[in-house]
Amino acid sequence: MKKKAKLFALIPIIFFSVSGGPYGLEEIVSSVGPINTLLLILILPIVWTIPETMIVAELSSTYPVQGGFYRWVEMGLGRFWGFMEGWWSILYTLIDLSLYPILFTAYLKFLFPNLDFWTIYFIQLLVIWFSAVINILGIRVVGNMLTVFQSFILFSFLVFVLLGMRHINLDFINIFKSTEQFSVNHLMFGLSLAFWNFIGWDNGSTVLHEVDKPEDNYHKALFITIPIVVLFYFFPLIVGLNIHTNWQDWKFGEFSSIAKSMNCPFLAFSLAIGGMITCLGLFNSLLLTSTRIFSTMAEDKLLPAKFAENHKKFHTPYLSILFAAIVYSFLVLISFKDLVIFDVFLYLSAMFLEALSLIALRKQNPNIKTNFKVPFGKFGMYFFVSIVCLEILIVFFINVFGYKSTFHGCGFCLFLLLSGIPVYLLYEMCLNKRCK
Repeated sequence: MKKKAKLFALIPIIFFSVSGGPYGLEEIVSSVGPINTLLLILILPIVWTIPETMIVAELSSTYPVQGGFYRWVEMGLGRFWGFMEGWWSILYTLIDLSLYPILFTAYLKFLFPNLDFWTIYFIQLLVIWFSAVINILGIRVVGNMLTVFQSFILFSFLVFVLLGMRHINLDFINIFKSTEQFSVNHLMFGLSLAFWNFIGWDNGSTVLHEVDKPEDNYHKALFITIPIVVLFYFFPLIVGLNIHTNWQDWKFGEFSSIAKSMNCPFLAFSLAIGGMITCLGLFNSLLLTSTRIFSTMAEDKLLPAKFAENHKKFHTPYLSILFAAIVYSFLVLISFKDLVIFDVFLYLSAMFLEALSLIALRKQNPNIKTNFKVPFGKFGMYFFVSIVCLEILIVFFINVFGYKSTFHGCGFCLFLLLSGIPVYLLYEMCLNKRCK
């Protein structure tokens, strides 16, 4: 590709693959309380984000291949586990991406509360197909659009923090005591939401061949994006929690409501628009990265070959993008309110394989040249991989055995994890027949 994404176009792609701003944190507050939310915002970057990005940074710098994490697992652990990595990624993307057109219209209803069902559905279709067209035009167009989106969102929340400082006091005693009002039964949902706001650092790796100097720029973009995400989570929360202290009533769109209570109607309007822009940005970023999994797996004959076909002018997998748009046009009709736990469950399963693939690839290619390596040698690699794997196992344990998880919920998680096996066997059988 001639028009590849530069470093500063890659930053908003990663930003919207992971975050999109503080939108979505409100339900964590009402689930686990303000102090627990703030602790999660501060602790997760240390115990999860840094270890995950260390692993992704080394893999992307050493193996800057199209398909990213799918290809790394395939190279390190073999064809079967590579397929399972891609399959789990497709499943959690189906859950994840279907939410954003719905959330887009939820923010729109703050401005136009009387919208009917068919108008809402038509707007959701516009979001999906507008994004499909933008994605077909290529990564540079997507990156430039997301740069504008990121600037708008960060500026809006910077104004929110600066204006909100006039309305807060420095007495945090009530916040520290707030845990007494919240039930531990909501912890799994709140923890899943917190992880949901910190996962996705590897998503952009699927487009590495569309990035300028990917072996150098991807890990730089990762480390630039981390503090942006953390700072724009923490400070808007601190301000908002001091202004609206009925924390159990926090709900989706709370930042816009808080701005209205500050007598800043223009800021409230701006934050509502920002919520819509965030949803549009998240949808575009994840549509970009997820469709490359379709095309890369199709090249390996693990999905229909048509998914690997590129547009003659824009060199993008346009059939994969169109297929995804058709699927999401139907999925937005389904409620995914309770599926965030399944989304996180599948992502963490895929990340588990990525962590193991780093160890396998280090052993296979001990002397390979790279622009970034996990610090402290083998000890550092095993330390960060162990931290990631241990956290994943803890979340799985809590999900399965703790906080009133239902038999049906655990069964559905198991079904999602195992559902790729018959698909893989079917494609392998068809491939063997063709070879004969």
